[in-house]
Amino acid sequence: MDGARTAKQRIFLGAEADAALRRKRVALVGLGATGSVQAAWLARGGVGHLTLMDRDLVELSNLQRQILYTEGDLGRFKAEAAATRLAEANPEVDLRPVVADLTSGNALELLSGFDLILDGTDNFEARFLLNDVALRTGTPWIYAGAIGAEGVVWPLNPPRTPCLRCLLEEPPSSGDVDTCDSAGVLGPAVGVIGSWAALEALKILSGKEPHEELARFDLWRNERQFIRAPAERCRFCKEGITEFLDARWTLRASALCGLEGVQIRVNPPGHLDLEGIAARLRTRTGTPWTLSDPALRGEDGGCRVTLFRDGRAILHGPVTPERARGWYTEVVGC
Repeated sequence: MDGARTAKQRIFLGAEADAALRRKRVALVGLGATGSVQAAWLARGGVGHLTLMDRDLVELSNLQRQILYTEGDLGRFKAEAAATRLAEANPEVDLRPVVADLTSGNALELLSGFDLILDGTDNFEARFLLNDVALRTGTPWIYAGAIGAEGVVWPLNPPRTPCLRCLLEEPPSSGDVDTCDSAGVLGPAVGVIGSWAALEALKILSGKEPHEELARFDLWRNERQFIRAPAERCRFCKEGITEFLDARWTLRASALCGLEGVQIRVNPPGHLDLEGIAARLRTRTGTPWTLSDPALRGEDGGCRVTLFRDGRAILHGPVTPERARGWYTEVVGC
């Protein structure tokens, strides 16, 4: 690596710690708002390897806060667009984009062999799964999230430290937490949270101790709070219980948050023959369907449908989860 690239960082960290970053492998799950910021800082800081994992496509509404993307990236997978942008910033980092929906069926395969796992997700199901992977593999991870102008960051390394379930035993119900669709989100707020998480990541990767408490910020009201987990460890990290990682399910259909429609997920993700399905759907509907490498798009039954190669589907329109599940079974045969 060109020594001039991280010269100012090396002054602060020291030559040995700065050089250690080149040998580290980091997995970042979720490349939206906070994930974009974390990825940018770690790539520019010269971390040796970054696996960039995300299941979604770049949309226009992302550009207000997801700093890795431009209008030229609309419709691209975030993982691939992020890798392109980060390579432009630092071509010496080994970047591996992974387009995947993280589930119990693939989490261990995708997240083993790393020095650190970073949370750039936007849901608690994924975070509890990351917590289980950390328990199973001994890999440290950093919980990070932002909504509105609030955010939290918490470095964890169970069982050496508390785990997420020591403070939050179960994921909150969907109606009990705000989302970007219900509360909105400010770009500078995710910038602060993503940067704080990236700073904690640099501590861990360079051999320093991270902040041990959960840091919570309300940046609009000028508030900050540090929360310590209970001294008594929860039964999950004490006994190595990984119920989210061990969960077995095949197909889930759930209403979209803040939008009319349904998302379908499969576990483990598959590899659909979109070419064959496209032919069947054109015959079924009598309408054109657009096929690209990542997805198949068209309309059926009054819904706009996007069917991804890994088996996921999104149906936008007046459809219930039950009807969406039925459609999927009829079309995909799963």
